Amino acid sequence: MVSFNLITGFLGSGKTTLLSHLLTELSVTKRIAVIQNEFAASGIDGKELQQDNEGFKLVEINNGSVFCVCQLSSFVENIHKLIDEYQPEIIFLEASGLADPISIIELIQTDKLKDKITLDKSICLVDAPNFFNGLSSLVRFKHQLMIADKIIINKTDLFEGDIDDVVQVIKELNSYADFIFTSYAKVTWQEIEIDELSQGVAAKRFIGEQSDGMPDINACVLRTHNRISERQLTAFISELQVDCPRIKGYLNLNDDRVVSIHSVYDTMELKELKNYVGPSELIAFGYNLTIGNLRKKFKKYLSNEQKH
Repeated sequence: MVSFNLITGFLGSGKTTLLSHLLTELSVTKRIAVIQNEFAASGIDGKELQQDNEGFKLVEINNGSVFCVCQLSSFVENIHKLIDEYQPEIIFLEASGLADPISIIELIQTDKLKDKITLDKSICLVDAPNFFNGLSSLVRFKHQLMIADKIIINKTDLFEGDIDDVVQVIKELNSYADFIFTSYAKVTWQEIEIDELSQGVAAKRFIGEQSDGMPDINACVLRTHNRISERQLTAFISELQVDCPRIKGYLNLNDDRVVSIHSVYDTMELKELKNYVGPSELIAFGYNLTIGNLRKKFKKYLSNEQKH
């Protein structure tokens, strides 16, 4: 039986960073497959993983949640094919931050999978500074917490409140999970191990429950060969943050540098990349966002740059 591990967490909580740490630790000795489910039509996180790690098989499933009923049969086929062709020892599924995985038990107990994979653990990452923002905005975030065996409270170095307030709210949703507190999602495989008696206990409470389906938030992808200055890029992202709780991507700057952008609510991180070659690609998640509006805003800041 293949060990199947689910990684959930709201947008920008550190799922890909955690997965990168685990791949660095495990891929030397284990045959690992990673399934990344992106809500948008592009897989920024997959590119990030492949830049920092090697020695694993990546499968990207974009354009929606794998837990949506309309995509269930396709997802089961993808896992079945992955196991037959790659024969992994461990599978990690990094779910979209907008996924509602409450029906995970039904997913892995389908006829095609029940004799091939077993739910090893369900891990949920919590972005401590933005916990209450996320909790109030989407039911699916609560569901991610409710089915978890391990809850990793991340970015504790940036949290200015009382962490016990966060823990207390989570315990009211899920009294079965163990907690880990960390920064930069630095967690080892041993730290997230659980005993067999605890595997899937929280998730099994919801057998028969239906996932919340597709969220009403929009994911828009901007691809461009235009280069922008870091100053105008920062201004562009700051304007988007008003309506977009999550923005991420790779941007080519006009000084020939390439940066990755990670924005969660009102926080923004730019990091210079050395080995990325390709067009700029940005994904923004917003409730009233359209691709036309996203392009219009970007062109405005390109125009501002030319004026200066």
